[in-house]
Amino acid sequence: MQCLKNIESALRRLDAGLEHIVRTRMFVTDISRWEEYGRAHGEFLRDVMPATTMVEVSALIDERMLIEIEADAEL
Repeated sequence: MQCLKNIESALRRLDAGLEHIVRTRMFVTDISRWEEYGRAHGEFLRDVMPATTMVEVSALIDERMLIEIEADAEL
């Protein structure tokens, strides 16, 4: 949820919103939790329905992180 809140905040600073997102990429360290990640993604982006990819990675830059999300937005 925090990743998506961060993305929403960054978009607001550009006078944009979640509706401008056209693609997301989720990098996760535990793919077995895909339903949790998908549920959070859906809460924020259900109406937007961007193209989405989820990829399992061995680690992220901070070992405490479980997920990193990239978002491409068209303004």
